[in-house]
Amino acid sequence: MLKVSEVYEKQIREFKEKPDGTEYVNFSNRFDSRDMLINKEYIVSVQPHEFTSSADVSKLEGCFPDDTKFSLFIMDGNSFRKSEIVVVGSFDKFCRLLQES
Repeated sequence: MLKVSEVYEKQIREFKEKPDGTEYVNFSNRFDSRDMLINKEYIVSVQPHEFTSSADVSKLEGCFPDDTKFSLFIMDGNSFRKSEIVVVGSFDKFCRLLQES
């Protein structure tokens, strides 16, 4: 098993105030991470990942340090929620971890 930090979208509730003093709730999405274990036998490929769209970049602001590296895991099997998982960590780091086993 391999322990990784998966990047996922989290909905954030923000309270804002109108000019007349009334408050309202605004919802926005941000990226966050959560720990998970992955069976190494189900990993098909790993590749470096960059968030390039302006929407994704705005969701990243303030969530991770600017120099954070991300990788994309392609998973095999029908038992996963999705076949592509973005994780925190550099491509080189995962190359070393997966080659050791």
